[in-house]
Amino acid sequence: MRVRFAVPGVVCAMLLVFAIGCAKQEPPKSEAPAAPAAAPEADGKTLFEAKCSVCHGLDRPAALKETKEKWAGIVKEMQAKKADWISDAEASKIVDYLAAQYGKK
Repeated sequence: MRVRFAVPGVVCAMLLVFAIGCAKQEPPKSEAPAAPAAAPEADGKTLFEAKCSVCHGLDRPAALKETKEKWAGIVKEMQAKKADWISDAEASKIVDYLAAQYGKK
C-alpha cells in the first residue's frame, strides 16, 4: 500500500522539479563580439582571388616574383583595362599581398 502512494508522490515531485526548471528565465545572451579585423594580407588575398581570377589563373604571380613597385605597375595596368573593377584601395591591398607572397626577396 505504501508503494501505491509513493510512486505517484515521486512522479509528482519529478514533474514539479521539471516544471520549475523549464520556467526558469534564461538571461539574455550578449551580442557576439565583433570579428577581429582581418590581416591586410588576408584582405589582399581575398581581393586577388575575387578580382584577378576573373581573367587570370591564381598561379600566375608565382611565376613572376616581382618587386612591390613592379606589382603596383602591373595592377595599375589591369585597373586601366576594366574601369571601376578594382578601386585604388583594393589595388593597394592586392599589391601588398602580391609583394608579401610573390615579391622578390
